[in-house]
Amino acid sequence: MSSNIDFKALWQQQPYAAKPDINSVISKAMDLKRKTRSKLIWSSLTLAVISIIVIMVGINLNTHVLTTKAGIILIIFPIISFALINSGLYLNMFKSHPDADTFTYLAELVAIQKKQRFIQTKVLNLYFLFLGAGLLLYMIEFVKKIGVLWGSVAYICPFAALVFVYFYISPKEFRRQQAEMNATIEKLQAINDQLVTTRGME
Repeated sequence: MSSNIDFKALWQQQPYAAKPDINSVISKAMDLKRKTRSKLIWSSLTLAVISIIVIMVGINLNTHVLTTKAGIILIIFPIISFALINSGLYLNMFKSHPDADTFTYLAELVAIQKKQRFIQTKVLNLYFLFLGAGLLLYMIEFVKKIGVLWGSVAYICPFAALVFVYFYISPKEFRRQQAEMNATIEKLQAINDQLVTTRGME
């Protein structure tokens, strides 16, 4: 599509009853992009803080147990990797498009949705796998010191939290994001289809 097409003028030619409010749809698309960007920033900051804490604990721990050192590495590795992959995938979201049309917003939201699916189905699986393995190794040294009973409790609590996040929180949040994204994409697609039809009839 040529960038000098007057999309708003074309849109005004549509029967009023048959068209959604283009401004509200674009506003919703911009809001979704903003929310995803804000979530990315907070997520990256949180992961950075956790990485620093784990590194500081590892430095102050001064342990000579191999499993503990390996556990620290396996905890830090998925956190940093996830933050880098997440940031890299969404890098285009920080570009501003003040004069963007519905076609641009549709392409952006579809791209964001694909990246969310990739992260949910591929990246998060590896993230939790490495994180779980890291916790398992990291805690061996301490569990041996506190006995079987408290050691079992120490293992159950963090792994129960990981399982809860992996099987409930993460899928629930993903479904909510996808539903919101699908609704806006459908509206943008409807607008674009009508714009293409109008232009074709000229």
